[in-house]
Amino acid sequence: MSKRKNERSLIPLMTLIGFVSAPLIYILGIVTGSQIQLSSILTADSLSSWVAALATVAIAVLTFVLAKETWYLREAQIEQVNSIRKENIRPAVSVTLKNSDISFNLMMVNLSNLGKGIARNVRFKFIDQSGVEISEGENVIVDLFLNLHVFSNGMHSIGINQNVDSFLFSFYDLKEKLDDDDIFTPFFTIIVSYSDVEGNQYSNELTIDFAELKGITEIGGGNPLHKMAGDLKKLREQIERMTSSSSKKLHVNTYTSRDREEQRKADEESRAEYMKRQEKV
Repeated sequence: MSKRKNERSLIPLMTLIGFVSAPLIYILGIVTGSQIQLSSILTADSLSSWVAALATVAIAVLTFVLAKETWYLREAQIEQVNSIRKENIRPAVSVTLKNSDISFNLMMVNLSNLGKGIARNVRFKFIDQSGVEISEGENVIVDLFLNLHVFSNGMHSIGINQNVDSFLFSFYDLKEKLDDDDIFTPFFTIIVSYSDVEGNQYSNELTIDFAELKGITEIGGGNPLHKMAGDLKKLREQIERMTSSSSKKLHVNTYTSRDREEQRKADEESRAEYMKRQEKV
């Protein structure tokens, strides 16, 4: 592609050199012929002819230089326009691991397109530390990835700012699957390959090193929004139990002004009886 482009760019340059070289060769032939005929005496007409010839040569050289610079400038402008156009349709597929909002030990995988264009034919490859591709069944963590269809079979396309989130594993379950191995020993690289709408190929990679998780702790008991949602759920369940009658009506006991008046009379009677008992004593 680059070689063919260089050949196309040399065609007008060689043509221009041919057109400029023709009059120069003609003038050199005249000078050489004059020297051979020993006509070394310069007349006024011959002197003006020489001046005109030299001026023509100077103009031709300057024209050649200007044409060359103009051509290079045009090539640079075309390359810049193509670069801007390519950048405006370039996707950027990213894979990240993150903790779940529900619990710190639950790990989520996020697949997103952060670029300006649609990503097509997205494929994933898992590589170990020695650069060898990891197949299914060779690594516990990789198997967890391959259980997801998007990682085992790829995706046809990912739109702009599109995100795909999925639960991947729990550290408690992972410790059992790793047997006697240290939970911080897994290390591998995910290579993501994809193309834009014009077929230009790109790649990105994510290195997963569980040793980087050593010493990371959480305070506060998780995301407050998740805790608030749990409290609202409990409140809703309580309200549903209160309204669980067949009529679906809320049963409440009210205390009216009539009840207060009756309560006041009962209190006065009780006080009067108490005073009478005190007088008898």
